[in-house]
Amino acid sequence: MESTLRLLAQGAVVSLLLAVVGISGGTILALLLNLFAFSRVALARGCYHLYIYFVRGTPLLVQALLIFYALPAFDLRIGPYAAGALVLALYVGALFAEVFRGGVLAIPRTQWESARSLGLPPMPLLRKVVIPLVMRYTLPPYINVCVITIKASSVLSIISVWELTLAAREIIERTLDVFPVLGAAACFYFIMCFSVDRLGRRIEHHLALKGFAGERA
Repeated sequence: MESTLRLLAQGAVVSLLLAVVGISGGTILALLLNLFAFSRVALARGCYHLYIYFVRGTPLLVQALLIFYALPAFDLRIGPYAAGALVLALYVGALFAEVFRGGVLAIPRTQWESARSLGLPPMPLLRKVVIPLVMRYTLPPYINVCVITIKASSVLSIISVWELTLAAREIIERTLDVFPVLGAAACFYFIMCFSVDRLGRRIEHHLALKGFAGERA
């Protein structure tokens, strides 16, 4: 049992690292996508919505297989781990983009009018008004997507990424201990997701003390 827990712990570390890379890449991608979302060019807004509809409208499993097997057709050969991180970044990037877009749209019109009445230039307006308000509105759903990303990393086992789910499957194939191994794997996933949620709440509380976010119940 000790060796089983050790292997599952190693798989959990890989899952967490993949999630961190996916979240980081997805956040950067989401910020870039929001430039298209609020562009005055109709074509740019159309490309944004097309990307969002495609990513949210197709299963992550299909996206993983598509990227992993389609890239070599274009002479772009990357390993399963790089492909897995790319899949997660592209997937959660669409989710984060909608979270950020919703945060911007949630800013009351009176806030925009008050900021404009002060004659703030674009950059101070972004720094002093838009970013604090967007952080206030988007932090809880942002943390929720981070938790989803950890669980979504389990799909990457389909492209031979050795993470927690694949580690559990390999142990089950050798020992036939289905329920104990899956139960232990579920506990590892719970610990990771619960830790991220607690971390998010601590960050939210810290920002609330600075006036950047509201407290959750």
